[in-house]
Amino acid sequence: MSSAALNEAELRAIEAEHAEGLTSQQLVDVFQRHGVNFSEANLRRYVQLELVPRSRRVGTKGKHSGSRGVYPVRAVRRINTIKRLMGERYTLEEIQDKFLTFKDSIETLDEALADLLALFETRLESQPPTAQRQRLADELTSLKGSAGALLKAVHRFEKLIVSAGGARRPRGGGAASPTELL
Repeated sequence: MSSAALNEAELRAIEAEHAEGLTSQQLVDVFQRHGVNFSEANLRRYVQLELVPRSRRVGTKGKHSGSRGVYPVRAVRRINTIKRLMGERYTLEEIQDKFLTFKDSIETLDEALADLLALFETRLESQPPTAQRQRLADELTSLKGSAGALLKAVHRFEKLIVSAGGARRPRGGGAASPTELL
């Protein structure tokens, strides 16, 4: 097994297959099935470091069935990013500081906006067709555009601020730039 990351097509297929989330065992299986070295111990460590979102408890049908922990499907991309960066020889601490500082907040914002807009839409659809409803529908369309623009700007700014975070540290004891040799 390697530590190589999944490609975009593999990620999309996994996200489509597991839209409701994955258990810890399913996460491990998904990566191992694609030849990526990953274990439940890795998952626990990533969760402890807050690199991967925590699971939520989901009840199962049937008497005395209890519940199981389900990780959001976005955990697949997060783990994949971690594995890719580790393959580039970054430490978990460097990954946490440089690359994933803002991810949870941005993902929470994205999900909260989507949920709020869906609630607005549901409420609007329950109203009788009137001129006021049409004005509200037009306003909601505008609001959706603004929300999309906000998220796009947030993602763009995150990339800018992360890339401004400093030069990559040298690997293997080499100099970071030619001027360091002088």
